[in-house]
Amino acid sequence: MSKSLLRKVLILWAMLLIGQFLLAAAVIYQSLMTGVPLLNALLSMQPVLAGASLMLFLITWLQYKNRP
Repeated sequence: MSKSLLRKVLILWAMLLIGQFLLAAAVIYQSLMTGVPLLNALLSMQPVLAGASLMLFLITWLQYKNRP
């Protein structure tokens, strides 16, 4: 993948990450308001997906930075 294409993908991915983290925060907040313990709220699907997506984004960004 060329560096310019990878840059565009990273920009789009960063925008999606913002949405994922807002959704994860809403899910955690809603869970806490209904009496779900914090650990269970953090281990629900949306926060786990947001964390995994962030890890993949960081790995891809590091590859982008190290590409000549």
